[in-house]
Amino acid sequence: MRSAEQSLHLVAATTGFLSFFLIWATVLWGLLLRNGWALTWVRHSTLLATHTTVALFGLCLGAVHAGVQLVKPGNLFRVVDLFVPFTFWRDPIGVGVGVIGLEVLTTVAVSIVVQRFLGYGRWRALHALSYVAFTLIVAHILISGSDLGQPVLVASVVGAWLLTVVVWLVTTPVAATLRRRADGRTAVKQRSQEINVNVNAQRCARFGFCEHEAPDVFRLRGDGRLAYRASVPPAEATPVIRAAEVCPARAITLTRVPTTVLTPQPSTGPPPRPVSPALVGGGRRRTPRYRD
Repeated sequence: MRSAEQSLHLVAATTGFLSFFLIWATVLWGLLLRNGWALTWVRHSTLLATHTTVALFGLCLGAVHAGVQLVKPGNLFRVVDLFVPFTFWRDPIGVGVGVIGLEVLTTVAVSIVVQRFLGYGRWRALHALSYVAFTLIVAHILISGSDLGQPVLVASVVGAWLLTVVVWLVTTPVAATLRRRADGRTAVKQRSQEINVNVNAQRCARFGFCEHEAPDVFRLRGDGRLAYRASVPPAEATPVIRAAEVCPARAITLTRVPTTVLTPQPSTGPPPRPVSPALVGGGRRRTPRYRD
């Protein structure tokens, strides 16, 4: 039968690893949302709700993991050690980076409530710190984890971090630019004339997917408004089309003036005879007479 110390240690370890993997799933899900992947077969509201729910569960389990440290027999933690980084005398580095990572993730979660007051530009910059916070939590586990004697756990933590780094690199604006250059060959087929761009301001959710795909055309301002070019040349058609496809609210419409017009199919029967302009009313042209 387990002692009280062993039971609390099991609770702390279980909640800690569950919190880590939920936070990892949140960060990875956020990267997929940023790139607009899977938006064609899943509603954006569903993706965003799942992202938020998983993040809250991960943060709650992380708080439980930290709180258990205070009630363990032979407690060496103080309350201040759980809020102020690098104050725990026994393991200042490992515990310190874990405290910073959890506090940054909590700040990012709270910022969603005050998103409109912060401004979209500042909120997105703050939200990007979640990748740094996730790396700090990985460092906390590798430095302070007491159950990392099992190679499977170490491989799982390191593998999750490496996968996140790879997905982050693939979805950066630099990678998006390289993809647009690689797709330049397909743009040759679309070179007919300029494309007109229109964004429905009532439907636009202003999450910045269009700016990520076509930064030269769309730009999300700091005050939350979206600035975009009303027309783009054929060479830029590919990223603009991709931006319209990944828009979660389907607020972007693209139009192009047709270069060829097809008339309706003629009705059956003999074609009408051409009428000479010299004939009026079906008779011969008459010389008008004038009366005095």
